[in-house]
Amino acid sequence: MAQPGRSDSALPGPDALEAACRRFGVNGQGARQLHNRSNAVYLLPNERSGGIIVRLAPDTELRRQRADTAVAVTRWLGTHSAEPIGLQPLTGDQPVIAAGAVTTFWPYCLTEIPATLTDVAILLHRLHQTSRPSFTVPEYRPLHRLREALDLEDMREQPALSADNRHWIRKRATELVDAYHATEFPLGVGLVHADAHTENAVRDEHGYVLIDWDQCCIGPRALDLISGLPDHFHRPESERRQFLDAYGYDLLSWPGWQLLRDIGELHSIASYIRLAPHKPTAAAQLEVRVRSLRDEDRAVEWQAIA
Repeated sequence: MAQPGRSDSALPGPDALEAACRRFGVNGQGARQLHNRSNAVYLLPNERSGGIIVRLAPDTELRRQRADTAVAVTRWLGTHSAEPIGLQPLTGDQPVIAAGAVTTFWPYCLTEIPATLTDVAILLHRLHQTSRPSFTVPEYRPLHRLREALDLEDMREQPALSADNRHWIRKRATELVDAYHATEFPLGVGLVHADAHTENAVRDEHGYVLIDWDQCCIGPRALDLISGLPDHFHRPESERRQFLDAYGYDLLSWPGWQLLRDIGELHSIASYIRLAPHKPTAAAQLEVRVRSLRDEDRAVEWQAIA
């Protein structure tokens, strides 16, 4: 049973990492932290495999569901897809629940040549050709995590956001969710990754594969194409066009694509709301993102804070 009332704002630390490694049967010595945003991500040295990636999240019902889904879906894809799509989790009973954390274990893939948007598009096309798994996969709930983050923010003695900004974000979220439920999406509904971008693709022995399946769900397939469209990270237009060409569908020809873009951008501030009290760089990036969204200033370039 997940710990009742546990906050999702503070990520697990080294003690949880050590406890999870002991339970899974791997050596947790020499761990190096790679990321600390939505999950605490560590790299463990391992002579036999070249390394193990350990992903830890707070022990909440949602995080257990996400970890269960990530492991189940990637294992299912490993047996139901003729070509590689998702990185396979390490063999063993996981996710591991220990020391207030939900933990999953994955092989480390040293990727010397980073994936391109074209590589991601090819993987998404393969994913969208698969059928739905026979087991239950959560339905996509637009901006649900953002609203949870705002509820957490409301309870803080020193909120990271002003009351005016919190009011604006809630109002904007309601507008976008209402529009989402009134929209019919091209490409239909099916299994989606929901966080597919070049940093979430690595190269294993079979080729490029997608990682970080925490947000995997049943939702509009068009959702997965937003990563390749105009955003606040200022990718060259030529890369975006190659992305859509490689996938085989021009989402820009659909008038509603901006709705999914706007949902994705607003959703992105949820993790920064959670991290802001503990990480000054996250608080600064939160301010940048909220201000540019309110001003509708797409010239502002965003930074990803690990």
